Amino acid sequence: MSEHDRIVRLYAKGAPVGVHEGRLAAFPDDGRHTAEWAVGAADGGFRLTVKGTEDSVTAPGTDRAPALVRPDASPASVWRLHRVTPDGAEPVRSLAGLTTGTYVLTHNGLALGRDLFEDRSPDPKPVVVRTDDREPHWTVEVLV
Repeated sequence: MSEHDRIVRLYAKGAPVGVHEGRLAAFPDDGRHTAEWAVGAADGGFRLTVKGTEDSVTAPGTDRAPALVRPDASPASVWRLHRVTPDGAEPVRSLAGLTTGTYVLTHNGLALGRDLFEDRSPDPKPVVVRTDDREPHWTVEVLV
């Protein structure tokens, strides 16, 4: 984690996001398992790392699959953030442009998000690369 990173909380479909069994997950009924994330500039995008660790959100490839959270400094852990505005989505180009709001997160043009249809259990919900959700909006809450 760099002194220049921004510390945030992430919410997918309104649920706080953390790590479950090495994968990115939303916790609709249990905020105790959520994480704070360090967002840092990396290779033209951003790396999302669990605060206080080396574990980053990583795309396992280009197929639809759960996003992994593990030590990874490769291009697989670089994400693009696009702020959702009334006129569409605008790319975030620097950490200075990251403010609390609604975003779309992508890796190689593939959106990160929860499934469009999920079971109704209180279990953690997987967050996947290449989601089937047509509006995979995230809330990013900037803490620092």
